[in-house]
Amino acid sequence: MDPTNATRHGLVWDAPGMLPKSDSNRTRRYRRLQSWYRAVQLGVPAGAFMSYDQLGSWLHPDAVAGQRDLNFLHPAAYRHAEQRKDEVQREGGTLETTRLFHNMLSSMPMCFNLFGAMREEHASFLPVFQQLFDARATAITDIVCEWTPADPDARLGDRTAFDAVVLYEATDGPAFCGIETKYTEPFSRKVYAPSNTNRYEEVTRKSGWFAPSAPLEALKGAAANQLWRNTMLAARIDQQKSLGRGQVAVVALADDGGVSKAQGLVAPALSSSHADRLCFITVEDILSATEELSPDLAWWATSFRRRYVDDTLPDITGEGAGRDPLGPMLGRSITDTAAAARHALKR
Repeated sequence: MDPTNATRHGLVWDAPGMLPKSDSNRTRRYRRLQSWYRAVQLGVPAGAFMSYDQLGSWLHPDAVAGQRDLNFLHPAAYRHAEQRKDEVQREGGTLETTRLFHNMLSSMPMCFNLFGAMREEHASFLPVFQQLFDARATAITDIVCEWTPADPDARLGDRTAFDAVVLYEATDGPAFCGIETKYTEPFSRKVYAPSNTNRYEEVTRKSGWFAPSAPLEALKGAAANQLWRNTMLAARIDQQKSLGRGQVAVVALADDGGVSKAQGLVAPALSSSHADRLCFITVEDILSATEELSPDLAWWATSFRRRYVDDTLPDITGEGAGRDPLGPMLGRSITDTAAAARHALKR
């Protein structure tokens, strides 16, 4: 479906009121991309959200009710979303199901579309993981989205969780990588301070991950607080030794200034012996590495790039504009879409 046909079918994406004026310039660019993708690629009307009769980046509930996989780019991502929406509740965690299945701009479905998708692509994802995350990795054993350790003693005494965790074997034994993903949302601005009900100060001072001079006041500030807690959670699990050697990776677009700011506060607070336990990896690098090292996943990388990265797509006219016939769309399940894309790669 080209943009003209999308408009003809009533699937507008840039009408007045669909894109909030309060968005930052960066958020507006990516919301505009999501709105375009919804109307032109998926062929789905916009849904109402809060005060918006039509929010460009929100999937209409009737469309989602008829095809639950619309917000996903890989069958494994969709299956994992259906699985985790129930499991997380039973585990005592929180998962906003509406956000996961309807909000196209959220980093939660983006995480499922990246790491949830790789749950069934361990062999293909391994060389990408080795190049960007940990060169010592020899096999990926599991990937879980919206994860926190089951053992309360391995937690921080709060609800801190990873957006995803990658469990793997390395040359020196088992290991894990806790993942924090960002799209347009900033790190949480809520300040959580050390107290007698959490392990923040204990982990910061005694885990070995942080330098003795690590500035608690700066770490607990709004700009660093969430990443500090993610890093402490990995340190605490690492201390328990149940999953082997730990590390944390922040995955975001290259232009994310909030991630750069948090990095500048938390990374220098790490001890020299654990400086390599926190890494920052761009979505663009993951897609480029996938296309180079795992060409069997090129179809997924193309869909991911069009969905989340290439904010020039709404402005392209002529050749290259409009719907990718091998991409997700209303009326064709993501399982059938993946099968068609894989088949096209083999021709």
